[in-house]
Amino acid sequence: MLLNEKTNGRHIKNNIFAKYFVLFATIFLAVLGILGFTLILLVNAYTQSENTKLLRENVESIVSSVSSTMIDQDMNDRYSIEKGMICSTLDIVCSSIDADIFVCDNEGNIIMCREKGDEIPSLGRLPVCTYHNRFTVDSAMLQGAFEGSFVGKARVNGTMSYVVGKPVYYEDLNGKQQIIGAVFGTTPTTADSLTLSVMRIFFLSALVCLIVAFVAIWKLTKNFVKPLRQMSTAAKKFAIGDFSYRVKITGDDELAELGRAFNDMADSLDTLESSRRSFVSNVSHELRTPMTSIGGFIDGILDGTIPREKQDYYLNIVSGEIRRLSRLVVAMLNMSKIESGSFEMKPTNYDISDQIIHILLTFEQKIEEKNIEIQGLEDLTPTYIVADTDMIYQVIYNIFDNAVKFTNDGGYINVTMKDLNDKIEVHIKNSGIGIQSDELPRVFERFYKVDKSRSLDAKGAGLGLYIVKMMVEMHSGKIWAKSDDESSAEFIFTLPKTYSPIYKKEIKK
Repeated sequence: MLLNEKTNGRHIKNNIFAKYFVLFATIFLAVLGILGFTLILLVNAYTQSENTKLLRENVESIVSSVSSTMIDQDMNDRYSIEKGMICSTLDIVCSSIDADIFVCDNEGNIIMCREKGDEIPSLGRLPVCTYHNRFTVDSAMLQGAFEGSFVGKARVNGTMSYVVGKPVYYEDLNGKQQIIGAVFGTTPTTADSLTLSVMRIFFLSALVCLIVAFVAIWKLTKNFVKPLRQMSTAAKKFAIGDFSYRVKITGDDELAELGRAFNDMADSLDTLESSRRSFVSNVSHELRTPMTSIGGFIDGILDGTIPREKQDYYLNIVSGEIRRLSRLVVAMLNMSKIESGSFEMKPTNYDISDQIIHILLTFEQKIEEKNIEIQGLEDLTPTYIVADTDMIYQVIYNIFDNAVKFTNDGGYINVTMKDLNDKIEVHIKNSGIGIQSDELPRVFERFYKVDKSRSLDAKGAGLGLYIVKMMVEMHSGKIWAKSDDESSAEFIFTLPKTYSPIYKKEIKK
């Protein structure tokens, strides 16, 4: 199992690295391809421009050197000193610029090139321009040259080449210029040494960048995966109930923020798990005690252990335990509904002072039995609020129930209500057993009972004040407790005069 988990962890890391590297490599190669293509176009454009410029200059130079006698029809096939000198010049120029330059007549026949050949005295003739014996000047090139110049591409001896053509003029006796031929210069369009050198340097640099990128991506991915692996480890521990693991946080980037959020979640889960365990433990204890009593008494009645004359006494105890269980179940159901946000509130406009008086009347018998003095009722004035009547009834009832329960015989319960414009503040103070200062912050926790109350409230579940707090907060109010430890305890809560529930909103978040 552990081996599979470790293998899966490495698989995840490798996948992330592979994905990041493939993504980066794809982007890098795409950019490289675009840059390379652009560079090739620029180099080719530069090369074409320079070659064309060089051809044009040399062609124009040759044009000025060619005389009419050199292109005369009678001399096309005959050797002459002038033609030999031009051919030598063409050979030098062509060798220096890696190009071919040749002269043709007005019909496109090549009559001079870099190759002058050897004179054959016996025949008085020589093979002229054998270097271009397979090349012919097509009509488009010739027409373009005769119209002023030709600049373009054409196939020369089977090779695509840049071609520049210029006309050769002859001035007759009347001073009129006539075109008698043309000079053409050609150079292959294939990449020259400059282009190859540039591309070689470019791809070498790209290879170095790719290697550097590989190392950078490996390092980045390693640092990126590390906190993710920690979170994976933590998640596996959480799955088995161990919420003690925390992610180590370094830096202040998005991963660090994610790590802090993960640790906050772990803290919340740890708190919830502790609360759950405590809740289960408390509920089990609260249910076990009355159920044990009920089961024992009923078994005693059924098997005759308890005499018939005492059965009514023990049945009354069983009835009380059943009512205790019923109250506990109802309290837990209410708590569950409130915590889930499903508790439906029904606000109405009513007089809370009148409600306080009616609730006190329900405790009349207990108050008289303990000879408790009720203070402050004469100062209560009609005060209207918008709230859920039943919920506020339970709030006040639970507080009075605690007050009556813990007030000493002959003691007092003081009720005060203050009008604070947009809200009211209710004070319920009783003499008797107080609450220790270290216990005050915990009195509203579920299933919590103050130590001094356990002997007096053995049948309480410790949910009353917890539910009271939630109900008050559902109305956007606050509740807290005060005590002088030994002689009194006081509970204070506030309620807005208008309906402003917030608990459901908080639950939904």
